[in-house]
Amino acid sequence: MNTLPNSNDDPSKVNTISARHLTHHSLHPAFSEKYAVGQELGSGGFGFVVSAYERQTGIERAVKFIVRKKVPKSAWVEDVEMGLVPVEIHVLRRVRHENIIQFCDVYQDSVYFYLVMELHGSQWVARPSTPISRSPALSQDSQSTISSDEEEEMLSRPFARRASCDLFECIEQHKHFDEPRAKDIFRQIVHCVAYLDRLGICHRDIKDENVVIDQDYKVKFIDFGSAVVLDRKRNKRFVRFYGTVSSAPPEILLNQPYRPEPADMWSLGVLLYTLLFGEVPFPDSESAISGPIMRPRIKVSVECKHLIVSLLEKDPQHRPTIHQVLTHPWFN
Repeated sequence: MNTLPNSNDDPSKVNTISARHLTHHSLHPAFSEKYAVGQELGSGGFGFVVSAYERQTGIERAVKFIVRKKVPKSAWVEDVEMGLVPVEIHVLRRVRHENIIQFCDVYQDSVYFYLVMELHGSQWVARPSTPISRSPALSQDSQSTISSDEEEEMLSRPFARRASCDLFECIEQHKHFDEPRAKDIFRQIVHCVAYLDRLGICHRDIKDENVVIDQDYKVKFIDFGSAVVLDRKRNKRFVRFYGTVSSAPPEILLNQPYRPEPADMWSLGVLLYTLLFGEVPFPDSESAISGPIMRPRIKVSVECKHLIVSLLEKDPQHRPTIHQVLTHPWFN
C-alpha cells in the first residue's frame, strides 16, 4: 500500500493541510512509482499543493491535489481525452506560454486529482520550518534537481511548509517596485492574459498570490481553479464568482451579472497598483464600489497613472480590453 511517511505517527508533527490529508492516504501506484512527495507549498479552496521530485531524474515538481468533492459543479468541464475534469486541468493541458506554469502529468483516484506541474520561483521569505535550506530558484527551463542527501532529508520530514515563491511575498520583501521593474513584471502578466484571451480563457482570480516569481523576476501564472473557457458567440454573463474579493470589481461586489473579461481588467489594475505602491487601491469593498482610488505617496509617470485609472474604471464597459492594454503608451 503506497501510504506516505507519517513522521512516526506523532500528531504534533502533522501540522499542515497536506499532512492531515495524505499521511494515511494510499496514493495512486503509478504516481508513487514516478514521484516522491516533499514539502507543502500551499493550500486553497479546492485542495493543496506539495513539492515532489521525479525519482528517475531528480527534477522537482509541484503537485496540486484537487479534492473532487470540493470542486463546484460550474468548475467541471468535458475534456476530449480525459472526460469530465476540473477546469484547471483542462486549461493547463491545452495552454503553452512562457508565463503560465507548465503541465507535466495528471493522475486521479476516488478522492483526488493529482495535477503535476513545473516548479517555478524563488523563496522570498525564510521560514524556520523549512527543512531544506537551499534556495529553490530554478534554471531557465524551470527545472530543479535534488541531491541524494536532500532527498533523504525531504523524506524524513515530509509536509514541512516551504516559504512562498509568489509575487505577494516578493512585494512584501521589496515593499514596492520602482516603475521600470513594475513595468517589466506587469508586461509579462499582460502578455499572458492576452494569450489566454485569444484562446477564450479568463483566469478570474488574477492577484499577486496567483503569480510565482523567481530571482530574475520571471513570472508565471498559477491556480486556474476559477478559470472559465468562454463561448464568445453567446456573450454569456456570469452570476457566480469564485475569485478573491479584494481584487473583485464593483459589478461583482454589487452581485450584478458580469462579464469576466472586464472583471479581469479590474484585477489587473489592482495588481499594477500593488506592484507600484505596495498596497491595494481601495481600503474596503465600499470604496471599491463608489470611492476614489487612494492617492499614492510615490510618484509615477503620467502614462502609468492613466493606465491604472483606466483599468480601475467603475463602469466595466469603459475599461480597456487586454489588447488595448498591450498597446498602451506606458509600454511603448
